[in-house]
Amino acid sequence: MPPMPTLRPAEREDASVTKEGSPTTYEVVQTWATERMIVRTGNMSLVVEDIPIALDKIAALADGFGGYVISSKRWGEGERFVGDIAIRVPAEHFDDAMRALRELAVEVTSESTSSKDVTEEYVDLSAKLHNLEATEEQLLKIMGKAEKIEDILAVQRELSKIRGEIEQTKGRMQYLERTSATSLIEVHLEQAKLDAKFTADKTTVKAGEKVQFTSQVAGGFPPYSYEWDFGDGNTSTNKAATPAYKAAGSYTVSLKVTDDKDNTDTETRSQYITVIPAWSASSVANGAWNGLATFGRVLANIFIWIGIFSPVWIVIGGIVYWRRRRKRKRSGTS
Repeated sequence: MPPMPTLRPAEREDASVTKEGSPTTYEVVQTWATERMIVRTGNMSLVVEDIPIALDKIAALADGFGGYVISSKRWGEGERFVGDIAIRVPAEHFDDAMRALRELAVEVTSESTSSKDVTEEYVDLSAKLHNLEATEEQLLKIMGKAEKIEDILAVQRELSKIRGEIEQTKGRMQYLERTSATSLIEVHLEQAKLDAKFTADKTTVKAGEKVQFTSQVAGGFPPYSYEWDFGDGNTSTNKAATPAYKAAGSYTVSLKVTDDKDNTDTETRSQYITVIPAWSASSVANGAWNGLATFGRVLANIFIWIGIFSPVWIVIGGIVYWRRRRKRKRSGTS
């Protein structure tokens, strides 16, 4: 640690006690300087069984050590949760807190710690604050003796500038005191629970047409292995698959995923793929021929009925004609 700045005789008297007899900032600095001011931080990435439960346990852990939660959030990725939490604990409990966090995890994927000695910066800031406060006191004495308005205004400008520097210095010192008294630990959480999903680019296809299946896996421990069952007797072990269904019908598809620690998850979709008959020239020709045959049968039936009932229609027509002609003759005779 660098030596404390040397004070002038007038300053030594001010540095011992204030007018009320309380220690000055300079004496406080000497007390702080007897111990090093170390800012410690920790970063961890943990795999936990359940994110919401882990967040609650970490918050309780911080409270148990006399600390507190700075921020906490969780979000979903499918049915899987991911979370971040930042806590502060008293510096003397930093190692205990890190150890307790490890015990909460299924696996610790990464961990790092860092330390920064801010004692020298704090001492320099304290000396600067002492000089600023002494300067402010001298300016106040000058203002009390000033008689001209322009002198008073000039002193006020200097006082405002000095006061701003004092507040800034105090703020930085308070920050160093707080960060060295408590340690920051940031934790990223991933869920150990394995979650497997899959989708198809289309669910209704023609026979012989390919279907693109895509898997989505979250959680667990990679690498993963895949077992597809497409419901038509065909299977695959690829991450993505492109089968072609040959026969019309409805098919149930399932995907089983196994991670590196033999955890498994299976998704099954019942009657997921519908296959319809494919188009072909022969089927169209057969349809057209069947249509023509039906139309021909209809025409044949019409002609048959006309042939059967034609004599009847001739007789009916003759009777109608005879009656009309007889009626005209009667009307002509009269």
